[in-house]
Amino acid sequence: MFINKKNLLGTVVVAFCAATTAAWAAPDFGGVWVLYNAEKFGKPALTAAGLAFKESYNFKQDDPALKCIPASWTRIYSNPNTPFEITQNDDSIEIRYELFDVERTVPLTTISGPFEHIPNNPDLPTLGDSVAWYDGEQLLIHTKNYGDETRILSTIRGWAGTPQSPLMVTLERYWLEEGSLMVEITHFDPLMYDEPLVVVYPFTLEPEYEVEYYGCEPESASVLTISESDG
Repeated sequence: MFINKKNLLGTVVVAFCAATTAAWAAPDFGGVWVLYNAEKFGKPALTAAGLAFKESYNFKQDDPALKCIPASWTRIYSNPNTPFEITQNDDSIEIRYELFDVERTVPLTTISGPFEHIPNNPDLPTLGDSVAWYDGEQLLIHTKNYGDETRILSTIRGWAGTPQSPLMVTLERYWLEEGSLMVEITHFDPLMYDEPLVVVYPFTLEPEYEVEYYGCEPESASVLTISESDG
């Protein structure tokens, strides 16, 4: 009996690839997650330009939260006790954040591309354009195009006033570790930082939680406290 070795080889290769694809499944990040222990940030390695920007920061005038605008993904994730929900689709990742009612749909590609970055929210240029892909047991989200002006990266603690220039790009890594969802955000900005800025957050799954309406209103968010108005 004649056997076409070429066709047989092709069949074996196709069968192997199909079996390999079937064996791999995307890690399950779905659900509502909450940060309970806020990460203690290290001191950013600011350039002279970055340091000058930070020193000129005045939260009463420059804090975007006073206008109900999220400063950055790092700022959103660093808010303790504020849930967010991840939904994984075949062609996208959806993330709903309670803080500022931000809704994010990130298109999925493969590790080899093509990398077509899509605006996270056209009305919020502070959040840039993103694309996502899986790398083994990790989900990666790459973001760029943070706007044409230098803005604030964080408005809390000792990080208040840290900058985010138009050159900044970020890489978010998501993975599961001992029941927690770990989110690592690496900021690359040669104009403002001497080295990449890395922040890691551990989140707890809360199946009974829901992402509720935040309803920020600038008129209320910008009201000064009594001590601030006296000073």
